[in-house]
Amino acid sequence: MLTFDGLLLFSGIMMAQDKTKAVFENYLEKHFPAFRIETPPPADLKLIVVIPSYLEKNYLFKTLESLYACTPPSGQAEVIIVLNTSESDSPHILEKQKECFTEILNYKNRKSNDWLHIHPLEAYNLRKKHFGAGLARKTGLDEAVRRYYKLGKPDGIITCLDADSPVAPNYFRAIEEWYKDPTHQGAMIYFEHPLEGKEYPPEVYEAITLYELHLRYYRRALQEAGFPYACHTIGSCMTFRALKYVQAGGMPKKQAGEDFYFLQKLIPLGGFGEINTTAVYPSPRPSDRVVFGTGASIKQHLEGSRRQGTTYNPLAFEDLSSLFSKIQELRDINPESFEEWTYNLSGPLRSFLLNSNFKEELSVIRKNSNRNKTFLKRFFGVFNAFRVVKYLNYSHEHFYARKDVFDAALSLLEQSGQNIDDILDEKELLIKYRELERKGF
Repeated sequence: MLTFDGLLLFSGIMMAQDKTKAVFENYLEKHFPAFRIETPPPADLKLIVVIPSYLEKNYLFKTLESLYACTPPSGQAEVIIVLNTSESDSPHILEKQKECFTEILNYKNRKSNDWLHIHPLEAYNLRKKHFGAGLARKTGLDEAVRRYYKLGKPDGIITCLDADSPVAPNYFRAIEEWYKDPTHQGAMIYFEHPLEGKEYPPEVYEAITLYELHLRYYRRALQEAGFPYACHTIGSCMTFRALKYVQAGGMPKKQAGEDFYFLQKLIPLGGFGEINTTAVYPSPRPSDRVVFGTGASIKQHLEGSRRQGTTYNPLAFEDLSSLFSKIQELRDINPESFEEWTYNLSGPLRSFLLNSNFKEELSVIRKNSNRNKTFLKRFFGVFNAFRVVKYLNYSHEHFYARKDVFDAALSLLEQSGQNIDDILDEKELLIKYRELERKGF
């Protein structure tokens, strides 16, 4: 294990540790947590879970119960719960958050054990400009980094969770097992939304089934197209080492989509994968706190403003596959020949590239890449997940019609050689996708 201190036998290791320590110190100097836990971290701290909680008392304790019910890891674990409010919030909201803080303390005392420690963190009166899920996550994650820094553990494990997202009993053990491989630096944890029950009306479960099927189709379609960074972007399912969090620049202060933005910086650093041996169970509940994401999508479906059930046209992913298969040609062509070269692509993709400044960006990539591996990394640094989404939206705005999610997802499985004879509806198809993802599909 890499540490900041201790007896060192090789000067190279000393230099690496000094550099790592400097990275942490530089980060904490810029992002020193304004809200801190006074209790010192235990020496054998193994894993820290960070949960933002804004008026979510009705969900939080169910999630905490699931964590307490887990099989313990080999060391200590901590849960940092960030209770946040905005400077524009009413006194009533502040009072509710303070009541929740007190209830967490009482709960903590009742559930006290020798391996899981809960730390509620009061982060009140935050600036309205940045207030949201991103700032709440960042507040807890930065404090987790500070605690690992105090212990000299740059490879300490951090996971993100939401207040309404219980976990499977082997949550800690599966994560710990994943990180036994020193090359593993981060991962998305497998997830499943509830598809039935009495907690919500039937239309909510219908909507979440369609929404999750879209997510799994989208991820798989990107993989089939040859995009190297295809993965889910679910905030409650992210995990990473403290050092990688710091190297990625920390969590952005986004009011929504902070998980997507952060992962686009984290994944290219390497060592990122999927943990499919445990599960997080995010809530399907509708929400009006953010403009996109699960809660917003379910709310829009229920209101009828944007119904679930359609997804990106498979032809758009075929366009991307064609481009990615010709990357080597892009490295070798003369910049003046780029426009002519684009006739090798589909009309929608050619239109997008010629109208999005890609020719100039490609020239910069080629100029700064003396090896094929470097060219590939820089190419996908420009044609990243943001650019993929921009193309998909552009192509559907000007060229393609969205497709029924059942038809698109079923066709993708068939093209992959999967048996689809017994699949009759969206729920059965989603369950099939889940089974395949569990197996690394």
